[in-house]
Amino acid sequence: MPDKTNIRFFLGSNTKRGFVSLFDELKNPLEGNKLYIIKGGPGSGKSSLMKKIIHILESKNHNIEYFHCASDPNSLDAFIDHDLNIAMVDGTAPHVMDPDYPGAYDNIINMAECWDTGKLTQNKSEIINLSKSISSCHRMATACISAASALLDSNIQTAKAYVNNDAIDSFTDNFIKLLDGCKKGKEKKRLLSAASVGKVVFFKDTITKLASTVYVLTDEWGAASDLIMSKINQAATYMNLERITCYCSIRTPDKIDHIIFPSIGIAVTTSNAFHESKDQGTQNVSSLMLEIPKSVQEQMTLHHKKAAELTDLACEHIKRAKILHDELESFYIGAMDFSKSDKIYETIKNEIF
Repeated sequence: MPDKTNIRFFLGSNTKRGFVSLFDELKNPLEGNKLYIIKGGPGSGKSSLMKKIIHILESKNHNIEYFHCASDPNSLDAFIDHDLNIAMVDGTAPHVMDPDYPGAYDNIINMAECWDTGKLTQNKSEIINLSKSISSCHRMATACISAASALLDSNIQTAKAYVNNDAIDSFTDNFIKLLDGCKKGKEKKRLLSAASVGKVVFFKDTITKLASTVYVLTDEWGAASDLIMSKINQAATYMNLERITCYCSIRTPDKIDHIIFPSIGIAVTTSNAFHESKDQGTQNVSSLMLEIPKSVQEQMTLHHKKAAELTDLACEHIKRAKILHDELESFYIGAMDFSKSDKIYETIKNEIF
């Protein structure tokens, strides 16, 4: 049976389009009980507040889904408690969220009430300069990712001429038959990987937590897996199946890399140099490509190498942004009255429990 503990995703990432947010996926006003949207600056205790609430939920063995910050995987951006049917999210930039149904469903938690604005005003120039430098780092990261994506997209277009269509059709048809008995319901959109602080982070354990049978598509060029994932997702849409669709972190929402069907414990995932998951598979799928001419493969390999270098450079820019963000946080931490934030925590805790 699937293990629903430590289910971890991202809901946003630096992509070729800039920062792409899937945070609206947290909203479920008709079925959800509460969505808590936390407002406040860096270092104002947003992630700490979530972790305190989560600590209580974990002690009660609740079914929790965790969403980490792509720019700092040690920090939480949001969580969903599927037992209480509540969610809590950092609703500040770059994933700004505002209430749609204030009070009835969405609830604002204002950590800015705990600031000494006088202290922040004294450090205004440093705060502005650091904020601009952080934004510059993320712009450079996006530029690197965009260039890397262009090379990888070129490889996909080239590789399409060499896909083994018979093998792809055979696997896809057989996989779709396995979906008989899958629960009807909504598609959930998530990210399992992200260009992050100095490296690409991949929550591959989430796949095996939710699926006991994992089909791994080993596909370095992306063309075969792109066709398979598109066909499976189209079939699942037609059949109205509940599933978790996980996009390529740098090409969201243009390419799907993983699809999980938790109700039947089956997943199909893509393994490549950016997120290897061969060891996660109970069924490894190969022979998806025909032989590629040596000269063509050499060019694609060069593109792949340069894309990897550009992705690494993007991760270094994000690492630099994290260092600057820590400096920025220090100004806000110094201006916080944490006795007030403790009162906010007690109020939220009493309301939830």
